[in-house]
Amino acid sequence: MDGGTDRRLAGDHVVVTGGARGIGRGIAVRCARAGADVSLFDLRSDAAKETAAAVREEGGDAAVYDVDVTDEAAVEAAVAEARDELGPIDGLVNNAGVQEAIPLLETSEADWDRHMDVNAKGTFFVAKHVATSMIRDAVAGSVVNVSSVGAERPFAGQGAYGASKAAVLAFTTVLAKELVEHDITVNAIKPATVDTPMVEQWLEERAGQYDKTEDELLAEAVDEHILDRIGQPEDVGHVAVLLLSEEGNWITGEAVAVDGGYLKR
Repeated sequence: MDGGTDRRLAGDHVVVTGGARGIGRGIAVRCARAGADVSLFDLRSDAAKETAAAVREEGGDAAVYDVDVTDEAAVEAAVAEARDELGPIDGLVNNAGVQEAIPLLETSEADWDRHMDVNAKGTFFVAKHVATSMIRDAVAGSVVNVSSVGAERPFAGQGAYGASKAAVLAFTTVLAKELVEHDITVNAIKPATVDTPMVEQWLEERAGQYDKTEDELLAEAVDEHILDRIGQPEDVGHVAVLLLSEEGNWITGEAVAVDGGYLKR
């Protein structure tokens, strides 16, 4: 569907965390193309403002909140402010995350905690307060948590990252069971390698560890996908829109691989 015919989220207010760039930006813009207004939670305020401008170009309203998802009080305040500014929240995409390529035997406690705090605890905090807002407003909403194929088939160097993203899958299952009585669906998306600044950083880190060029590592990554290419942020955005829309209202507790066939390779 193009921007003129895809109105599946018309009138909806969707919160996207980590929406300044990469997958989050792709999801935010794709939601706007489907008719949604978008609140962006991200510490990179300048980049988030650029995404907000892209959302407006697609016809949606947009608001930016400088919020650390690991700070529960900040999350609660941002959710309340977003609700007041753009109206009741209909959808959430928990996308904020970190990924570093660190061999497990070189992983420090701080490295481990950073991945768990942002990827797992941050997902919990935002989902908790957005779901509370949805329940208060009697919204039949949808929560989409961005996990990763690394939760099931991680590369070497993805120990902390893979564990944190596996936690997101377990959390998704439990939240789906607990929110069903409130007509709120909860699902996860598992992207594989997507063309984002995070993946560029990851390739750079691995190149230093394995004495290979970034191009060589990228070629190896591409080879891991049946479709023989890495993904684009909008590829993930298409599935997010489905899960957020009425078309996804009989899907809950699922973890959808958006991975070019990576998990089946």
